Amino acid sequence: MTILEKLFKGIKKPHIAFQVVNIIMKNYRIRLKYKVLNKKIIISKSVRFYQNTVLSGKGTIVLNDEVSIGYKLGGNYHNRVSELQARYDKSIIMVHSNTAINNSNFIVAANKIEIGSYCRIGANVTMMDFEAHGTHPEKRNLVGEFGEILIGRNVWIGNNVIILKNVRVGDNCIIAAGSVVLKGDYPSNSIIGGNPAKVVKQINEVKQ
Repeated sequence: MTILEKLFKGIKKPHIAFQVVNIIMKNYRIRLKYKVLNKKIIISKSVRFYQNTVLSGKGTIVLNDEVSIGYKLGGNYHNRVSELQARYDKSIIMVHSNTAINNSNFIVAANKIEIGSYCRIGANVTMMDFEAHGTHPEKRNLVGEFGEILIGRNVWIGNNVIILKNVRVGDNCIIAAGSVVLKGDYPSNSIIGGNPAKVVKQINEVKQ
């Protein structure tokens, strides 16, 4: 059902109509803001913002067809913000089509973060492809090592997951809620969990 269909249906229920109008206006404000302010932010016409969203930084952010950000029933919805930050000139965040991102997420790229199509990303997920501070004690005031994060197609990422630099997650994986995913290649069709995260089992081992 399209947003306009929901609006016409909601005329008999004013609170539903109000919610639909609010979503339409939120999408309009976000699109207008970034169309005027930053030509490096590319938002497909079919992208939907259901939560207040900040797209920031000097780099490139691309949101492809049918990407959605925010979910009213997902927790951390009210008075919260999701932020995608491509921090530097050459930084890039690419979100492929039909991926749904829940509430209060913080995705920040110093180099490159790419999220495949048809992914499902839970609430309060953090992705950072670099070390915010240098490892050596005398370099703590400097930015540390850059890497990248590559998330495959149809990956389900649970709530409160942290994904750090140089992580590559294959297609169809599940990352359990609360996991901290460190440097490594995680093969397709894996269930990943823990702190630090590891492959727990393969999806074909699960009966349901």
